[in-house]
Amino acid sequence: MAKASKKQIIKAGLIGGAIFSLVVLLVDKLMGRDFSWLRLVFYFVFGVIMYGFLTYRNFKKHQK
Repeated sequence: MAKASKKQIIKAGLIGGAIFSLVVLLVDKLMGRDFSWLRLVFYFVFGVIMYGFLTYRNFKKHQK
């Protein structure tokens, strides 16, 4: 099994965070909420951290 590289984890976190924030933005638009940069940035940062952590945990789990 290949070792988890930081580059792969960061890349997966950024892609996952971007997709998550776009989905949340779409749901907010469908629900009629106003656009907020602060909320979008919060969801992006939250998504990057969570998807990065989940990717790291997944790589570690498959190494065993």
